Amino acid sequence: MITERRKLLYLGGAALVSVVLATTALVLRAEQGRSHFQPAEFLPGFAVNVKNSASIHVASKDTEFDVAFKGGKWVLSGHGDYPAEFDQVRQTLIGLAALQSLSPKTNRPDWLHYINLDTPPKGNGTEFIVKDASGKTLAELITGTTEQLGDPNGTIGLFVRRPGENQTYLARSVFTPAGGFLSWVDSSVLNLGAARVQQVTTTPPRGKGITVTRDKEGDLKFKLLNPPKTGNPNQQILDAIPYAIASFTLADVQPASTLDFTNAAHAVAKGFDGLLITVDIVPKDRALWSRITASAAPGAGPEALKDAGEINKKVAGWAYKLTDEKGKALIADLDTVMTPPPGQAPAGGMPGMPPGMPPGMMMPPGMGAP
Repeated sequence: MITERRKLLYLGGAALVSVVLATTALVLRAEQGRSHFQPAEFLPGFAVNVKNSASIHVASKDTEFDVAFKGGKWVLSGHGDYPAEFDQVRQTLIGLAALQSLSPKTNRPDWLHYINLDTPPKGNGTEFIVKDASGKTLAELITGTTEQLGDPNGTIGLFVRRPGENQTYLARSVFTPAGGFLSWVDSSVLNLGAARVQQVTTTPPRGKGITVTRDKEGDLKFKLLNPPKTGNPNQQILDAIPYAIASFTLADVQPASTLDFTNAAHAVAKGFDGLLITVDIVPKDRALWSRITASAAPGAGPEALKDAGEINKKVAGWAYKLTDEKGKALIADLDTVMTPPPGQAPAGGMPGMPPGMPPGMMMPPGMGAP
């Protein structure tokens, strides 16, 4: 198996080839009179040293994080060394090494905002700093707005500048570096498949817990177990609860040891094959965080036992920040499920019915919902 370090060595060669080809093409265009600016590597020497990259610092207005090469793999060092998405590391380093300046643009500091090149975190640009294992800076730049170049090979224009300088450039970008945290991590934690989950039981932080279920795998909609005698459950919420587990994605990640799950809420999903997924949920900093445990119900088949082991191997020791939508679904209580969707009439009423109007009374033309 080729290690990530060896892949970086190959990456360096690929970057050099990209630089040579790009420079040749752009010089030819310049000679045809299309540009008086001599195209060049925007980060001189980086293509040669890209193989020595050991860390990448990414900073923007919304986030700041570090990716580092540790123990033979790339990890998010500020997030408990959670595995980083290697393809994003590879594409970013190749993209920076092959970055070619096409033409100088504005050098007015008051115009940087309009092309997203203000210095973060106060400004709207995205800063990248690449260093080697000794801490020596190999490359640094701020990236901004993109624009189409009409290149049939798919490269695009990227506005860039060097930190501490106001001079901006339009550059040719092979891979546009990503500043969003989720681009650097595999955000898909569980992907059980739409037909696998049979039921989910929630134990919310307050209110009465619920169980949503379906009779067979082919049923597209879930139903509320033991529903109240009056009212209609919100079908959208019923279906969102199992989906939040079957297609579990993270918004952030930290070691589970950094949170206290003593008084956690719970959501437990059971698959038709006996696979059990338990999600413990706690609040932190106005967000909901979770940890996952997989097991198998008595009598479960070998596939469920195997999958439970593989899931635990992946999620053990990690806490995942939930997206707002999935967090709300997994702590849903009975009152939440029985709340009609916006625009839907409560049981026995009509949309737009004035308070106190008896059920069944006809409304004058033009009043209420069409």
